Amino acid sequence: MKLFKSLKICFTAVLLSTPFFSLAQYKFEIKPFFSYFRDLSRWEIGGTGLLASGSFDGVTRITGYNNTYYIGDSTLKRGLTSKPSFGGSIGIAVPFAAAGHISVWALSMHAIVNQYSWSDLNQTKGLDGTYTVNPIPLSATTMQIAVPIGIDYKIGCDAIATRRLMFGGALGAGVMPHINITSLEPSAAGDVEQPQQAIGFNPYVKAEGSIFPGMCVKLRVLYTMGNIELMNTKNAIPNYTDGPFKMYNKSSLMVSLLIMPFSTRWKETAWWNTRDSYNWNERLN
Repeated sequence: MKLFKSLKICFTAVLLSTPFFSLAQYKFEIKPFFSYFRDLSRWEIGGTGLLASGSFDGVTRITGYNNTYYIGDSTLKRGLTSKPSFGGSIGIAVPFAAAGHISVWALSMHAIVNQYSWSDLNQTKGLDGTYTVNPIPLSATTMQIAVPIGIDYKIGCDAIATRRLMFGGALGAGVMPHINITSLEPSAAGDVEQPQQAIGFNPYVKAEGSIFPGMCVKLRVLYTMGNIELMNTKNAIPNYTDGPFKMYNKSSLMVSLLIMPFSTRWKETAWWNTRDSYNWNERLN
């Protein structure tokens, strides 16, 4: 009787565990973490378009009579927007857990170099509240080196490195350590204030879309938030400003077009075959 009861318990346990074993075969196979770094087919490289926003906090000339008559100086804060700028990006997303049949959780790591410009820092303010470009304009250029690191939820072609799927996508978030080197232009102003460095750790969110027309091509949108002091002049700059000012970077929007040049090596079967190379007994959908 006890033997029969034990067999009944074992049989019940097997039946209950069957769905879990069946579900497991639908999971993407995760390899050892560091093996992905040696896999060139998962690396990506491309160009980045950048638009940053910030603020100017300091001394500004107040003018009247069609902005031609000098009235005095005032300390104020106003918004800044950089010129559309460009940079480059290289990186990899390393799967560390299977999320489903064609999806994974991945650690995303990239190296980004951007250069963007801030124009007309020494605008004058009229009595009507409008700003006017100074006849002798003052601008600045920021060189940024950033390493965004975060967690992505990835699905589709580049998630499991497959030729079977035409499209893919990802959502992610993380932190972006970065160093910024900001220089004033023209050089006459730069002689007074040497290039200044600033380090920041900003949170970011991002979204990606990918397509595989023989090689994986990706479009990534990444948005950062945070308040980083880029420039603190401490003194007036002769012929350009009447007093000190500070310049901050508050957010940035990066749009990157990336390619995975070695994705042509992906060994997963071509798009017309719906069976997995890592699980031949099951169809994709």
